[in-house]
Amino acid sequence: MDEMEAVYSRHSVRLYKADPLSDDIVSKLQAEIDAINQESGLCIRLFTNEPKAFNGILMKTVVKFKNAVNYFSIAGPDTPDLEEKAGYYGERLVLYVQTLGLNTCWAMMAKKKESSKDLENGMRTVISISVGYGENQGVPHKSKPIDAFGDMKDAPKWFINGVKFAMLAPTGVNKQGFRFERDGDKVKLITGSGALSRIDGGIAKYHFELGAGKENFTWVQ
Repeated sequence: MDEMEAVYSRHSVRLYKADPLSDDIVSKLQAEIDAINQESGLCIRLFTNEPKAFNGILMKTVVKFKNAVNYFSIAGPDTPDLEEKAGYYGERLVLYVQTLGLNTCWAMMAKKKESSKDLENGMRTVISISVGYGENQGVPHKSKPIDAFGDMKDAPKWFINGVKFAMLAPTGVNKQGFRFERDGDKVKLITGSGALSRIDGGIAKYHFELGAGKENFTWVQ
């Protein structure tokens, strides 16, 4: 499975088997984390066999996680673009995980105390992502119609493909509160004002780039 295939096969999974991550898998995950951190300036870390972040009553009874003892913690310099970068690079990691045969779930409500230990001053933890071998592969999320995400009239194929890939992006409570505006080969991402909107926007941006091809357009503010 490659990254493009992972976009279609990856769905949120909260129920995991008790199987530990192998040393080989941990090594591959760490190599990808190192590459992302170097490129992005983020501080993404992998925690294994650490149950505290997902053991709260809310996480077990309402969100219903099971055996979520491995997770990524996404942190970085506390700058205005931190949430968008967390979403963008976190989704890159999520799709890579899917190519390895594992499953994931974005988890805003996971406890951040343990994963925030030893962070440098000026760093802030944004969100966690559980990772492990799922008891199932999850189910596709419902989506708004394609016209809700941009003007499709006379749109070039690359734009349509980008929007279609963005429609497959995970978002908080499946809100899908984003859309794309196009002026020729220039594209602007529009997000809402909710607590997760900028994280969701970063995730959607990564998906759009995969579908559209970064060589076909330029992001504008």
